[in-house]
Amino acid sequence: MGAEWSGFPKVRRVRPSMIRDAKGMMADPAHLPGWLSDSEVIMERLRRDVPWAQNPREAFNWYQKLPQSAYYYGCDEMWKKPCAVLNELVGRVESQFQCNVFAVWCNLLKDGGNHIDWHQDKWGTDCITLSFGTPRRFVMRDKKSKETIANFLLRSGDLYFFSEAANQKTEHCVPKDDACTDPRISLLFFIDYPYSRPDGWLYDATTHKYKQHK
Repeated sequence: MGAEWSGFPKVRRVRPSMIRDAKGMMADPAHLPGWLSDSEVIMERLRRDVPWAQNPREAFNWYQKLPQSAYYYGCDEMWKKPCAVLNELVGRVESQFQCNVFAVWCNLLKDGGNHIDWHQDKWGTDCITLSFGTPRRFVMRDKKSKETIANFLLRSGDLYFFSEAANQKTEHCVPKDDACTDPRISLLFFIDYPYSRPDGWLYDATTHKYKQHK
């Protein structure tokens, strides 16, 4: 008889001091240029090994047509259809920021015509993004005033972070770039549990909700 399930393990949350901008200052949102030194090699592995689809959101009853190819790598996929390169990157993020990654959303923009419109994430958690391939702009604006808050040129190997607290007040996009002719991949790591949530809360992969750790 197997051991009984003992509940979710206690994990350390991401601290504000772990997320710093290029000048070494604590920031939210934060841009860390060149976080990955081997991004070009990883880019080729991602293009080859990730099962890209034109409209994966149909699996979640989301009916918007996506201009980009994408892939959702959640708990079920990690267990049933493991992807070595995604698992390696999950391990790097978890080790560096002492957090748990419960899902990765993968975007493949084939050129500057592919773009991501203004939107607000609905995952309810902090997000760490890694960029690969050709540089593209990432723009964030205030949800009410529409004033630009951040406008970063994300290059291959760059890391970008913003908390759920920042997400609730803003919208973000990757605009069109007619001058861009090469592909770009972005990986969005949804992390558990974020420093914007109180200590003692953990993500339940079964119910897809946060629960208080006892």
